[in-house]
Amino acid sequence: MFKSLPKRLSSLRDKATLGQQMGLVAALLCLVLVASASISAALIARQQTKARVEAEMTTLASNMAERLDMRMFERLRDVRNLAAMEPLRRIWEADDAGDARNVLEQLQASLSEYTWIGFATADGTVKASTSGMLEGNSVAARPWFKQGLQGPTAQDVHDAKLLAGLLGPSPDNAPFRFVDVAVPVNGSDGRVVGVLGAHMSWTWATAVRRAVLDTVDRGLQTEIWVLAQDGTALLGPGFGSRPLDAAALERIRSSGRVTLEDEATRTMMAAVVAKGYLDYPGLGWTVIARRPLDVAMAPANNLAIIIMLVGLGVAVAGVFVAAGVTHRLTRPLCQLAESVDQIGRSPGTTMVELKKSSKDVMRLSLAIRSLLRRVMSAEAMQDQTLEVRAANEALTAENRALQVLADTDALTGLLNRRAFRDLATDAMAYHRRYRRPLGVLMIDIDHFKAVNDEHGHAFGDLVIHEIGKILLLEARSLDKVARIGGEEFVVLLRDTEETGPEILAERVRARISQAMMQGPEAQAVKVTVSIGAALAGAADRDIDDVIERADKALYEAKSRGRNRVVLAHPEIQTAAA
Repeated sequence: MFKSLPKRLSSLRDKATLGQQMGLVAALLCLVLVASASISAALIARQQTKARVEAEMTTLASNMAERLDMRMFERLRDVRNLAAMEPLRRIWEADDAGDARNVLEQLQASLSEYTWIGFATADGTVKASTSGMLEGNSVAARPWFKQGLQGPTAQDVHDAKLLAGLLGPSPDNAPFRFVDVAVPVNGSDGRVVGVLGAHMSWTWATAVRRAVLDTVDRGLQTEIWVLAQDGTALLGPGFGSRPLDAAALERIRSSGRVTLEDEATRTMMAAVVAKGYLDYPGLGWTVIARRPLDVAMAPANNLAIIIMLVGLGVAVAGVFVAAGVTHRLTRPLCQLAESVDQIGRSPGTTMVELKKSSKDVMRLSLAIRSLLRRVMSAEAMQDQTLEVRAANEALTAENRALQVLADTDALTGLLNRRAFRDLATDAMAYHRRYRRPLGVLMIDIDHFKAVNDEHGHAFGDLVIHEIGKILLLEARSLDKVARIGGEEFVVLLRDTEETGPEILAERVRARISQAMMQGPEAQAVKVTVSIGAALAGAADRDIDDVIERADKALYEAKSRGRNRVVLAHPEIQTAAA
């Protein structure tokens, strides 16, 4: 039976018309192609959704980590500034603790998260504190006091010890937990006369987490955990528990930021290690953003089902369309074959050679042979060559236009982040090879959120567009200007002088501060920018090091009051390296 199958198929092929054969092949191809495209599109949609969710979760964890580090830096700075104030030195050394207590209570009143602030003498005796708590008691054995004698310090989250009995029950009856900051206090003769310490209720971290999660749709069931350096939970799954195994924790610690999938709990996680901020070194906290895998991938799964259903419908419709189209195509094809066959032949010629393939192919083969003998010429070949060449040139022009669109920011017409990254990497390689100076400016619009809130996002877009025009006008043709964020720009200066970045930055700052931004409703607003500048140095490993120093200088300009330029000096470069 199976041996005779090829012969039967051959017999069926010979009996079938060309339209029937083409319809069958077209239907099969339609089914295969649509099924392949649907499956591929569903897989791509799933991969893109996963990548997008991972990026969103990483951004969420990074945002939480940055806020925690910033808050700890600010509290350490508060206490350090208080300890270093010259007019207060006599208060710390005075016998009467009343003035010192008043100063500490004023600081506590400025921020609710200060649960207790105290000044302990060099022997560990609490001399003055908020509400008088622990005055006269010894804190010499407490870690914050021991480390505070050596220098500014921050201590990790811990349960209240001495204060537990004095504070009374917490609002939620949970144990009081603190993070501590402490700094040494020097007397008028320069010696250490004591330690100024502050206990902040760990509930502030819960408030920070709430603020971060408010930016996310609650229906996504997103959670944020904070783990200590040893992996114990500080915020999230239960204080003191260990939600991650040692291997996952080591992977996070070694890379700094990781995305994980926990198959046991069907959860997607993004983990980021808090690195500190400026001179606050950080406590090694790990921030984890979590989301149920089914919730995170629900859009992709729904889209995959829709794609498959649409693909199935298209495939079925394609089968019917293919059958109809092939029938209509083959009918004139047979008529054309009969007509072409008569060209140049005598009216009496009726014999044709039979070929066992199909009735239509038999006629078409003779018609094509006759057509090739009579009409093919060198001129036709030449015309075809010219048409192909013109089509190739048009395709090349379209590809170039598409490349320009891919490299350009739609709002400003400046380079986008990806295009700038490629140019900056090449410029850094050129700088290293030929020792040609290279500079970077990081530019950020001051109080841009207030501009959007007061005048609307359309006016904010106009401000971004106008500042982009000013940057292009002030920059040299050799320089590259890009928009890399909402209100953030970067300028790459090639073959510049040592003072070139600072001069250009000051010129740009002055030009923008003097410009009037005219909105569609005739409102005229002035805006300012803060600029950080840096020159590439021998210690820079890659362009990211230069950009990072310029970015730090930008934040320094922001902290100094905005509308100014800060240059990352050589000594800062050396320290950063």
